[in-house]
Amino acid sequence: MSRLVDELARALVTPMPRSRAVRLLGGVIVGLSVPGVRVTSAFGASKTSVRVSCDQRCPSQFPFACICDRSAEFPNNPAKPCFKQCGVAGSTCCCYPKNGRPTGANACPPGTRCGHPGESSCVCVNTCGDSLTCCGHNQYCANPRQKLCCNRGERGCGSACCQPNEECRAIRVGTSSSHVCTKRCPPNQAWCGRDKCCPPKWHCANESTGLCKRCWPNEEECGQKCCDTSTSRCCGKAGCCPKSRSCCNTGKKQICCPAGQKCATPILAGDIGIKPGTEAICCPVDRYHESPKLCCPPGQVALNHAGQQVGPGLSPFCCPTGQLCGVGGSRTCCQRSDVLGSQTCCNGKCVDTQFDPDNCGRCGNVCASRSCSQGVCAFT
Repeated sequence: MSRLVDELARALVTPMPRSRAVRLLGGVIVGLSVPGVRVTSAFGASKTSVRVSCDQRCPSQFPFACICDRSAEFPNNPAKPCFKQCGVAGSTCCCYPKNGRPTGANACPPGTRCGHPGESSCVCVNTCGDSLTCCGHNQYCANPRQKLCCNRGERGCGSACCQPNEECRAIRVGTSSSHVCTKRCPPNQAWCGRDKCCPPKWHCANESTGLCKRCWPNEEECGQKCCDTSTSRCCGKAGCCPKSRSCCNTGKKQICCPAGQKCATPILAGDIGIKPGTEAICCPVDRYHESPKLCCPPGQVALNHAGQQVGPGLSPFCCPTGQLCGVGGSRTCCQRSDVLGSQTCCNGKCVDTQFDPDNCGRCGNVCASRSCSQGVCAFT
């Protein structure tokens, strides 16, 4: 706590625009009042992060998930130890290694990069005037001498930022001049020089020519919307779809699939292959077959990993859940009486012969007492 207060004090005595000081102070107040929120600094720039366990989703205000997985070190641990940190959209994921293994994670916000040994966790790459002033997301350095950062679409005007619908004008003040912001257009229309106001919600791309555009250079036009190409893409009538999610063309419409699902052509129930003309769907991960890309019917799982086998008469890509036997990459879709590690495939059903009273010790050995322990029928 004392360290945070010290950093805040140093930051507030550093020359900066009033708006930036208010944002910095507000971020610290929020960080101190909300449990689970940690506020740190990188070269004077405030950064808010939320630490959550790896089986939780990031909150909506911090949609970016930075995960440094360590599950390879603990193959028998179902919890899959890892480090996770949430950040704002467009952040960079930083994994900090030690002896070749990750020891921490950090979600560096846009405008910063991962820090090298001896540097802060996140280093500003969007500086303004000096290395201590860092412009934030969707900001640019409008006046390095004033260390002035303005939001995208705003105009630098002396020591202030003019709104998109305002013009920066020079006025006489005594024997000198000063710059002031003068409103020229309605609030939702940008000023674009030569007495021109852009259409509502458009921005001015070139004041000298009066060129107005709907989307910014790092955005993709998607109907009446603009998709940030660093975090999303256009998914037709479905709008902007996050890059982490699949955009699925299903017949004449588009769907942004739920998180974790993939777009694939389904194998219909009762079939072992795909029928021509079948429309694609959003497929749950356990039913999604990677190569070829298809979706297994409900009640079946995809055989994706090397070492998985399939019995005669079944689909070479899918297996009914009750017939999937074994663990890891050695699972088999069973039909015969095969021993598969601690499990056995008995007449197409996966059982544990150590405790199954209908298959005690071996397939077909039924315990009259209905009690099986360590592969031996218990007598009563």
